[in-house]
Amino acid sequence: MSRLYWLFVLATILSSTAMAVDLTGDWKVLPDVDIYIRQIDNSVWWLCESSGVSPSWTSVANGTVEGNTVSLRWIDVPKGNLSATGTLLLNITSDEELEILNQTGGWGGDTWKEIKIMKVGSGF
Repeated sequence: MSRLYWLFVLATILSSTAMAVDLTGDWKVLPDVDIYIRQIDNSVWWLCESSGVSPSWTSVANGTVEGNTVSLRWIDVPKGNLSATGTLLLNITSDEELEILNQTGGWGGDTWKEIKIMKVGSGF
């Protein structure tokens, strides 16, 4: 068989092993962060805020999913009291858990490496 055929077979196998997850839903960082994610194809949008009636901070983000990685650019909005911006690189560890691989701008504070983002609802 031709080399081109085997390259096609290998590409098909590798692309079928990519995680096909829909991140749309309600997510939480315990104890007090709520995240609402909407995914359409490989585009991701989110609203993230500290829990409570009057959040101390609120941010929005937009990015893409590639394989099991989510790349986001986030920015605080005036609903809260902070004014920061940065990036997040997330690993999709399962249908119900995201892990922060890297961040800029101070998202998550000093303990960002220990944060797990857990899905708590399916959204719509």
